Amino acid sequence: MKKRINVILGCFGFVAILACSGNEATKVKKENSAQQPSAVESGTMLDYKTEGPKGVGTISSFEHKPFDAQLANRGVELFVSKCAMCHSFDRTLVGPSLDAVIKRRTPEWIMNMMLDPATMLEKDADAKALSKEYASPMISLGLKQEEARAILEYLRERNSTTK
Repeated sequence: MKKRINVILGCFGFVAILACSGNEATKVKKENSAQQPSAVESGTMLDYKTEGPKGVGTISSFEHKPFDAQLANRGVELFVSKCAMCHSFDRTLVGPSLDAVIKRRTPEWIMNMMLDPATMLEKDADAKALSKEYASPMISLGLKQEEARAILEYLRERNSTTK
């Protein structure tokens, strides 16, 4: 129990550092675009997985739309402030790596996990299995549906440029 509390407190401390460090989202976005060619430019934007579990929560269907760069830009800002302390793309941190997550999970499942992790961890078999692998369960991020959608679009862009 103490270990779990220490991990959670460490995550909150990391968030505080990120919040005080200036415009980190812009810096990360510039680094990412400098390291990798844009998937939109090269025409290799991945679409979301369509078959598989949808998770448990308010998102039961998802409209597949063309890539929205503006939404993805908003998503990177939210990812840096809400997700990056626990998730990365190239390694496992507190939570699982998000590399190729849009190939492994449906957008409904991902959004339900972002919007209501407590319900997912209680009722979804895949979320339960994931929680057994990691020291700390995912906490509620207090996201609105449109914020979760923006992060999802960033995950789509990032997953398209990393492979």
